[in-house]
Amino acid sequence: MKEQIVTEEHHRRPRSLGGKTIEANTSYVKSKLHKHYHTLFGNKNAMQICDWFNKECPFKPDNLKVVCKFINGSRVSKTGENSSKKPKKINFAWRSLMNGLTFSESIDYLNNVWLDPSYHLYLKEV
Repeated sequence: MKEQIVTEEHHRRPRSLGGKTIEANTSYVKSKLHKHYHTLFGNKNAMQICDWFNKECPFKPDNLKVVCKFINGSRVSKTGENSSKKPKKINFAWRSLMNGLTFSESIDYLNNVWLDPSYHLYLKEV
């Protein structure tokens, strides 16, 4: 018997920050991964996620800076919250969500599946 994969809607711009349930703002993701994403990022906006990478993220290489750029659509002025502050939970969620990806691949994955489509994260060498 095949294992059933349970997916759910992920609003790339959280509804609490003005995100709508439209195709461009919706990804269908595995339920467990969705939980891990929100453990890491709660309902934070893209700029807050970028700040987390640069100020708190234990997984970012020291020679890189994460930059967030508005690319199209509408800007977000609201801020979110609700991410975990517990290092063990953060570590487990990161390992589970990124599943062996390099840091650069992780940023690409976030951009393509999870992040608000009006914004894009870039890596800059420092």
